[in-house]
Amino acid sequence: MSARVESLPIICEIHASRSSQAAALAEIATFCARDVGQPLIARTLAIGADCAEPSLTLHLPVELAEAQHRVWCLACRLACFCPSARVSVLVRGENTFAPAPPRVSRRRRSA
Repeated sequence: MSARVESLPIICEIHASRSSQAAALAEIATFCARDVGQPLIARTLAIGADCAEPSLTLHLPVELAEAQHRVWCLACRLACFCPSARVSVLVRGENTFAPAPPRVSRRRRSA
């Protein structure tokens, strides 16, 4: 795996009912990511009563998902340290299914 892929940060979106809960989840996520050696950016997206249960969503590129077990260790650690929160992993594969360039057909002429 290339060093570029290893250094890609994971985005961790946090939804919580209270700002203190969101701050605690961000601190736990940052600590767990540092512990497994994975760069992470924590973002609190929603705070309020409409957040029925706290959640952490890890956003990562497909290159990271397919090549690293650290990502999955991080998700498991978050689930263990935040048992009341839902932990999800969202793999961004937008470049994976890009259309291939058109192929030039070469026909043989028969004589």
